[in-house]
Amino acid sequence: MNTIFLEVYYTKNSNALLNLLLMVPDRVKNKLIKYSKNEELLKRKIELIVIITGNSDNVNNSIESFGGTFEYLGYGFGIITMDADKINLVANIPEIIYFQLPKALYTDYIESNKESCVVGAWEQYNLSGKGVLIGFIDSGIDYTHPAFINQNGTSRIEYIYDIKSNKVWNNAEINKALNSENPYPIVPERDDMGHGTHVAGIACAGGKVDKKYYGVAYESSIIMVKMTRTGKVNYTKDSQIMRAIKFLVDKSIELKKPLVINLSFSTNDGAHDGKSLLEQYIKIISAQQKISFVVAAGNEGDRAHHVGGVLKEVQTINMNIAEDETAIILQLYKNLMDDISIRIKNPAGKTTNIMSINRNYYSGYVGIDNYYIYNTGATPISLNGEIVISLVPENEFLQSGIWSIEIYSNSKQKNHYDIWMPISEGLNDKTKFLKPNPYNTLGIPATVENVIAVGSYNYNTDTISPFSGRGRLSSDIKKPDILSPGEDIFSSIPGGGFDMLSGTSMAAPEVAGAAALLMEWGVVQGKDAFMYGERLKYFLLKGAKRDRTDINYPNPLWGYGTLCVRNSLEVWNNEGGRDLGYRAEENINQSMYLKEGYDNFIVEYEGDIKSAFKNINFASVYVLDENYAVISVESSKKQQLYDEVKEVVYIERTVLYTLNSISPIDAANISKFHDHNHLTLRGRGVLVGILDTGIDYLNKEFIYEDDTTRIVSIWDQSINTGLPPEGFDFGSEYDSNQINKAITKQLENGNPYEIVPSKDENGHGTEIAGIIGARGRNGVMGAAPDCEFVVVKLLNAKESILKDEGLNDIDKPIYSNTSIILGIKYLLTTAKRLNKPIVISLAVGTNFGSHNGTSLVERYINEISKVRGIAVVSGTGNQGDSDTHTEGKIEKTGDIKTVEIKIDDFQKSLKFEIWCSKPDKISLGIVSPSGEVIEKIPARIQEVEEIKFIFEGSSVFVKYYLPEEITGDELICVNIKNAKGGIWQIRLIGDYVVEGRYYIWLPQRELLKEQTRFLNPSPYTTLTIPSTSRRLICCATYNQNNNTLVAFSGRGYTRDGRIKPDVAVGGINVVTTGLNNQIVTVTGSSAASAVLSGAVALMLQWGIVDGNDKTLYSTKIMTYLIRGTDKRKGDIYPNREWGYGMLDLNGVFKNMRAIEKSRSVFIDIPEEVRKKINI
Repeated sequence: MNTIFLEVYYTKNSNALLNLLLMVPDRVKNKLIKYSKNEELLKRKIELIVIITGNSDNVNNSIESFGGTFEYLGYGFGIITMDADKINLVANIPEIIYFQLPKALYTDYIESNKESCVVGAWEQYNLSGKGVLIGFIDSGIDYTHPAFINQNGTSRIEYIYDIKSNKVWNNAEINKALNSENPYPIVPERDDMGHGTHVAGIACAGGKVDKKYYGVAYESSIIMVKMTRTGKVNYTKDSQIMRAIKFLVDKSIELKKPLVINLSFSTNDGAHDGKSLLEQYIKIISAQQKISFVVAAGNEGDRAHHVGGVLKEVQTINMNIAEDETAIILQLYKNLMDDISIRIKNPAGKTTNIMSINRNYYSGYVGIDNYYIYNTGATPISLNGEIVISLVPENEFLQSGIWSIEIYSNSKQKNHYDIWMPISEGLNDKTKFLKPNPYNTLGIPATVENVIAVGSYNYNTDTISPFSGRGRLSSDIKKPDILSPGEDIFSSIPGGGFDMLSGTSMAAPEVAGAAALLMEWGVVQGKDAFMYGERLKYFLLKGAKRDRTDINYPNPLWGYGTLCVRNSLEVWNNEGGRDLGYRAEENINQSMYLKEGYDNFIVEYEGDIKSAFKNINFASVYVLDENYAVISVESSKKQQLYDEVKEVVYIERTVLYTLNSISPIDAANISKFHDHNHLTLRGRGVLVGILDTGIDYLNKEFIYEDDTTRIVSIWDQSINTGLPPEGFDFGSEYDSNQINKAITKQLENGNPYEIVPSKDENGHGTEIAGIIGARGRNGVMGAAPDCEFVVVKLLNAKESILKDEGLNDIDKPIYSNTSIILGIKYLLTTAKRLNKPIVISLAVGTNFGSHNGTSLVERYINEISKVRGIAVVSGTGNQGDSDTHTEGKIEKTGDIKTVEIKIDDFQKSLKFEIWCSKPDKISLGIVSPSGEVIEKIPARIQEVEEIKFIFEGSSVFVKYYLPEEITGDELICVNIKNAKGGIWQIRLIGDYVVEGRYYIWLPQRELLKEQTRFLNPSPYTTLTIPSTSRRLICCATYNQNNNTLVAFSGRGYTRDGRIKPDVAVGGINVVTTGLNNQIVTVTGSSAASAVLSGAVALMLQWGIVDGNDKTLYSTKIMTYLIRGTDKRKGDIYPNREWGYGMLDLNGVFKNMRAIEKSRSVFIDIPEEVRKKINI
């Protein structure tokens, strides 16, 4: 026997099953491979799904160098095929962030057109799906079936793609086959299972069949991607699904037709939280492409394959294992804050020891059967990770009977846990949990937020189908989205006939066909060019029937109701359709970006936006990346630009940011690592990016002892005396050589500003930089005294914008979102050029936006935070006690809620935003201080209503967004000009209420007069944007002197219910350096976030620079920080005020050390086994 150290194979960048397979003996490995449907491993081949960053060509070259192949799917996703014994080489490719084995997905196979109001849509609106492409990912299609053949004998099928054989047949080849006596030698495709033919018929049967057999979109075009099929059940791999999606999107672009994708496969393999690679890929594709993605909810509702609930001190989970199970894999998910132990008991009463799950790998026997447990810990794509429990027989089958999993926990957090078996199509129907939880049984990828997840109901009895997958009970994201008939559905089958089948597979294509009708109405007929994605979903959900009086919609069984296409079209007509024609993009040039009379916007785009601007002389564009850009356009020609440029899918309104004005480094146990005997961390080799008021580069704290600068470069956006940075066309950049010359000039009693004229007149940026990284030369040492700085002095917002917002008399720094996103881009470019990790400190914030992470600045931060070595840090702001936010609930349709705003006598104008959850529709009424009443301002989409108040002399401008394009929620923008002081009443009228929640934000307190405030404010959801960004690391502010929360600290959670802040950091009376080498004290969210930025810089040194964790980036850093937090006794964590607790860097490394020690696993492996797996 040889003792083999397997750490060389273990990587934190791969999933649990893959790491488990690398650890178990061959005899067990073979069984798990067959069970998990990864049979290619038995042939010493492997397929991996990967996320990459950087250049895909580099990955391709690396994979080819050791004999593999790499398929790039776009958006950072790819598939590797290679020899299994070379898997350890993948982890060493720097561009690869994360990889996993493909997961098995199974088909959800278990007078509906009239029930779904389809016939009414045909007749009243003359719709048939013509001009729309429906792509199916399924078991294939009988292309000879008359339902898919036009009246003239030609095929309605544009392409058939057989992934297993890697062959594609186009429309011409299919027509040639149809015209021959024997079609199959020409197109040798059959649908042996019949599932795909049946599904396609429900969505779009038509052509040469009786109209009673017509599908919903009977004149639509069709593409069928036939998935790999093996064995007695119909299953595929998620890697094949991803290939199929890319093929469909590419062909829709080629054919220039809007696309609906129908997917009737699902799996239980994953956390059901949208974070698997398949889910992320689908989410990105659905957001970035002009498609609507329809997914079956799965058939797990009554199959007893899920247990879960609040984690108690002890829970015993009993399950029955049928007689013919060759193995079983359970996947357990829990909160990162909960430490658990597990004991397994077999039907004979034999048990394992109680195992504390704080290591990676456990194995042993329960009676005559084997158990293997693998714990991933946090991964780059999941904060909580996953625990895989595998039971594998020593002989052919597991011991049948009742098995028990006992879970022990000392946690008082009352967090939830979930355990899933594989889905029903992969198990004997008698294998099940004995006390299952029927909720959270939605199949993956119906869990993706922006797909249309479709459940099933029996339209004859108006009851939910027992098998229909259900959503979570307590979740802000309601799934399934909608229900459609799914029992005994008559449709086409191979051979030219028709038959009945049941399942959510049959419900989903009904909705896919409905989506095609809406796309025909909007996109093809030109009535609404943006009728796809979340906008199309909005109308489907808003038009759904909610006939059951005993049900509160939405809910995890019925979603928002049952499909009714005609109602959806009526909603569109009643609310007023419009062309959302925001279009736009690059070379931001100085004359336009800085000039008054030009407006700047951040946009999301698709296509070649640069080419679109080549012949436009009144606008310019600067590309940030493949999704986002900044445009400048002459104010009077905005509409002309929108009409001419068709590449932009969304424009974000101009949003104004203010400073979060200023950590107790000792309280966070940061300074102890500056001179630690074994772990010295001072920020060496790490860049700190500052976007602020600039920096006093002559301050000794930012100069080394040899009188050279610690500042890599300064981009001063506000002056144009020097050369702009490469790729930008405004502002002035000064590198370290120029700064050094200026320092030398000052030492020689000259004028340094003749060389580098950038100044920090305000002092805020200098103070923030001092907290993060003061050198200690004047007695003030920052958190990371050896770091280097890259500084962006932000450009103040244009006078025209400030005047329009009524802020031209505010004497404080105010910045636009465009200046901030361009500054972030500059910092990233600099870090990439120097090949150094960077932490970006954002000490600015705004109240304007949805507060759910969907602003373009936040989405851009999300994207860049996926890259290793990059972290963005911000505070929650200082609006906690500012009286600038209120929220509430309208209970039912017809109810009215009154919100009172006191406006200061000196407040010239006031702009605020009202956000309401979809699919609610809220209208506005206003009562002025004098009692003048506007009963109701009609909700006309995208039109500005002006209301004049006679006695006050005020004008109120109201603009409805129904829906707001990114979130799908309702947004109402109100602007009171020439405001009269006094109490204004805003009446919120529930025209249509399902959720009823509303949130209102005034501008930041810094932008308001003293007495302007809500009379009934809420201190919650007062965190400022961008701290609601998903991957940004954000902190609340507390008083480190007495461990109390300060009133001004912005509180969570986000509007969509996510836990923010992440941690709390001290920020009261922080000593730092100021202008002219003065020592000053500062207080505020900026100070707290600066301390956090310094802590992150030390972690980046430990991980990236010192080589302890080369894959360190935002998600992983957040996990380490949370695990190390200190907590006040008596508080329940996480919470709205403190997040997961107080920052404690010492706790971070203590926790990390405990984990690392426990993860060194030694296993005795026989010599013959060792040779087989090439260790």
